[in-house]
Amino acid sequence: MALLRKREPRLYKRLETVSPAKDVDFDSLAISTNLIDSKIKLNHINTLAVLGFGVGTHVRELVEKIPPKTFLLVIDPDIATFKALLPMIDLIPILKSSNVKLAIGEDASTAVRYQIDDYYKVNTVPDIVIAEHKPSLEKNPEYYKEIKGLLEESSIIAHQNLATLVSNATLWQEQILANLPIIIKCQALKTLFGKFLNIPAIIVSAGPSLDKNVAYLKYARDKALILCVDTALRTLFNHDIKPDIVVSIDASTKNYNYYLKDLDVSDLYLMAGPAVYPETITSFAPNVFVSGFGHPLLTWIEAFIGERGNIKLGGSVSTAAFDFARRCGSNPIILIGQDLAYPDDKIYTSGVKQERIKEVEELMPTEEIIWVEDVFGGQVKTVRGFWTWIKWFEYQISEMSDVLCIDATEGGAKIQGTKIMTLKETIEDYCQKTFNFKQPLHETCNSHILPDLTALSREMEVLIKDWKKVQFVSKEGAMLTKKLLEIISNNQMDKRANKILKEIGILYRRIIENHRGLLKIGSWNLEPLLFRMEKYNLSSDLGVRIEGCKVFFEEILDYCQKSVLGLQSTRDKLLQIELERR
Repeated sequence: MALLRKREPRLYKRLETVSPAKDVDFDSLAISTNLIDSKIKLNHINTLAVLGFGVGTHVRELVEKIPPKTFLLVIDPDIATFKALLPMIDLIPILKSSNVKLAIGEDASTAVRYQIDDYYKVNTVPDIVIAEHKPSLEKNPEYYKEIKGLLEESSIIAHQNLATLVSNATLWQEQILANLPIIIKCQALKTLFGKFLNIPAIIVSAGPSLDKNVAYLKYARDKALILCVDTALRTLFNHDIKPDIVVSIDASTKNYNYYLKDLDVSDLYLMAGPAVYPETITSFAPNVFVSGFGHPLLTWIEAFIGERGNIKLGGSVSTAAFDFARRCGSNPIILIGQDLAYPDDKIYTSGVKQERIKEVEELMPTEEIIWVEDVFGGQVKTVRGFWTWIKWFEYQISEMSDVLCIDATEGGAKIQGTKIMTLKETIEDYCQKTFNFKQPLHETCNSHILPDLTALSREMEVLIKDWKKVQFVSKEGAMLTKKLLEIISNNQMDKRANKILKEIGILYRRIIENHRGLLKIGSWNLEPLLFRMEKYNLSSDLGVRIEGCKVFFEEILDYCQKSVLGLQSTRDKLLQIELERR
């Protein structure tokens, strides 16, 4: 029980409120044959969802067989039976495994969404293998039907997140390093967490319905914390409305040019992601609060400069604004311009530049179209990306029973869990007290103290030296794989070829086993490569596996070369800042 309290505190608390089930047929629950297709190799599974705990025998067997990299999620709604089992079974082998989570007695949404998000932080693992404990499924068929649907959703969201990583990981790392000399001079976003307790917050997004009610927003000035995503800022400026805080997380030059360039934002405050385009931060400086977002390189840096305050991104600038409002303690949280759909085939609010609207219109034929319920009870057209954000909002809202979330968008997709109102009604009912937002923002921003950068600069130098060693190993590995592929193409798999193959294996393991810092700090950049390597290694064709190793060495080399250059440049700037500080 002590181990359960340490490893599964949420489950431990639930068990305290539950009485053990009586007259349980434990023999029927012990049946656990053919849980996983025999063709599936356990050492290649990334996420294994076990539906049904039974008496735990099959769970213990799986824990013994799976590698440490596999996330094993056990889902069972029957917490009373689980409690009755506790005096009879040994849970220690299960609880000692850091890659095992027990979702026992949780509603379906929490059992899947919370547990996967909590384990991965950013879910990028689309391949989920399901192991079905038949007696448990027969006992709770509707529950497990919902679980399977949620696991499928999770897989779709992971595909989206993985695609985002592939598209943006390199740029994110480059921008974090480029921004770091500015980030350390800016206040951490976490200093605002809890600052606006029970004060209304209005999140202004750039959906087409914003044009319907943006004019009413002026009546909420100084009566609600107005958080405007960067995409909607021009629309607000066109109506002579200035928000309290602008939210921007996009790293691209295009994003800055489309939404912020040439706007006078000198008297506004910015909530910036650490990987935003550098001019985004400098245009608002010094009125900038920088967030974290779980990026492994930034997390490593934060150990030396202090945490920035992580924000759940959810894939969108509006989801980042929503999570920020929640962490500030705002209540209610009010959404406007949050269409997450294309009502009447409109794409954006009218304030967005036509070139951006045209760009999205050209991409539309490639998008998967989905029809969802709208706020009026009809149907509205959306796309897969928006659908994942709708699901994100719905799950986050379901976890916030003490916070009222109002959808005052007056159009677009319905977000379950929100109270649907017009913006005019919302302001009249919830935004009547006057607040001075400038003062706490100004005081908090100006209280920032520059951190000591000595330790960070020193550890950056250590990292640079280590990754230079990886470059050497990768070059050697790439050369050997190229040589071996030439030999194989001539059907000459002799002693010399076997010797080279052995050397390639040694070099591969040196990178995987001896340079954990590389795989941890560079995980967002390298994770897609490691997933591809798993598929290469499954092949029975030696040539395919060697080609996979060649790709591995080449991409590791490319990553390390670029990273070392970025780290060296940033370290030099940090050393200069530290000299000036002294």
